[in-house]
Amino acid sequence: MRKLIDRPELSILVLGLVLMLTSNWILPMTDRDEASYSEQSREMLQRDDYVVPWFNGHPIYEKPILIYWSQCASYRLLGANDFTARLPSALFTVATALLLVRWGRKVADNKTAFLASAIFITGLHVAIIGRAATTDPPLLFFFTLAVWSGWELTRPENPFRMRWWWIFYVALGLVFLTKGPLIALPVAGVILGRLLRKDSFRLPVPETIAGGIVSLAIVACWGIPAYTHTHGEYWREFLGKHVIGRSVGVMQGHGGSHLAGYLAFLPLYFVTFTASFFPWTLRRPAEIEPWLQKQKQKGGLWNLLTPVLWALLSVMHIPIKIWRWWPERRRDDLGWYLLVQALIVFTLFSLVRTKLPHYTMPAFPCLALWLALQLRTDKKALEWFQPRFAMMVVIIPLLMLGLAGLCRNDLLTPELWRALQPHVRPETKMGSFGYTEPSLVWKFRSVVTNLVVLGSEEDAKDFLTNTPPYILVLPTRDMALLPDTNGLQIHVHGVNLGRTRTMNLTAIVKGP
Repeated sequence: MRKLIDRPELSILVLGLVLMLTSNWILPMTDRDEASYSEQSREMLQRDDYVVPWFNGHPIYEKPILIYWSQCASYRLLGANDFTARLPSALFTVATALLLVRWGRKVADNKTAFLASAIFITGLHVAIIGRAATTDPPLLFFFTLAVWSGWELTRPENPFRMRWWWIFYVALGLVFLTKGPLIALPVAGVILGRLLRKDSFRLPVPETIAGGIVSLAIVACWGIPAYTHTHGEYWREFLGKHVIGRSVGVMQGHGGSHLAGYLAFLPLYFVTFTASFFPWTLRRPAEIEPWLQKQKQKGGLWNLLTPVLWALLSVMHIPIKIWRWWPERRRDDLGWYLLVQALIVFTLFSLVRTKLPHYTMPAFPCLALWLALQLRTDKKALEWFQPRFAMMVVIIPLLMLGLAGLCRNDLLTPELWRALQPHVRPETKMGSFGYTEPSLVWKFRSVVTNLVVLGSEEDAKDFLTNTPPYILVLPTRDMALLPDTNGLQIHVHGVNLGRTRTMNLTAIVKGP
């Protein structure tokens, strides 16, 4: 462990690449967003259009552009496949861990730097989502860069403020190009610091206005062409449906649709945090152990209560740390700033009606550094850290390899692709009805040059009017809807992750 701590950057670089890249070459697309973003980037290259993403021949206005540019660069270098679609995300996650190394070493020492980055990159949710071909990994990087540079920018004594000023406002612009209005989150933390701790946070108004112009100029480099190319439709749908819509309404069933459901879901992220930040949320408070053992010896009801109390106290590791730190809050500006930035993230997404567990991930780098700073003075920190770190270093690759094997053998799209791949040609017309997952489009458009026709089961009969070669895919139970079922029939069975249930599909293959 000492050797890892002495060279934290190299240690985290190697560790991060191993953890984030393991199984990416064999793990099929397991998420709708992964397949959708990956296909949109490929179609951008095919259309030579780097302003508007397209999916299966239709413009998509869901997210800003940075994730697509990152994937396009990866495709140009290494070709378009599952691995290269995820490669930018894996690199962004490792880069975020390296930011924590640099920040931790700047404010403390190598031990803090290593602990912060290792806690971040081996946390369960980061280990899973950090490799996914979605907007979350680049957001993590630019959000962390903005939070760090915002801290340095507001230091009254910092001789390099202008350097950090540029980094902060450029990072904000890139946060917007990654996930739009989330640019407000790191800004809110800096402003709160200025409002609540005026002596510790410097934020001159003229500099702030000028910085806002820099961020706006970066956004405008893509935002103006996107507006003109789509006559404003990109911005109307992106801000209206995908920003405001997610904030005030529930999308795809993720959240409580009525007032009672909304209120019930308010504490969701504070509950799921224990699992998301696992194993760093778990620690048995040793000083309570003698008291609990004493109570258990009384017998009776205490035999039942003692294990429950152990469990409750064990998952309260970080709240207990915060409670102990609380008396020091006025003397610890950095600790206060990190917790404020994390709390802003948790509060905002708790108030948003649409909820998904990964929404709060931008808070994790701040919490990792804060926890590492607290562990710096903990004599038993390494004794607690080492077994958990070793466990996650082993578990994460095994989990990813196991998941890859499971998905390749049981997911519907990989099963369908394996069965139909020998019959797929560039000129093949592909139609899928009643099964319209983005992963199907991503997989089959790696070969076919035509768009994949998607629709409901009732639309399937119209597809039969095409001239061969074509492949028609339909749920097996709906084959009776077709007037003509001649041709080679191939049956597959697998899990449809989009609907979390198994399905039977039948493909009709007709050659020229």
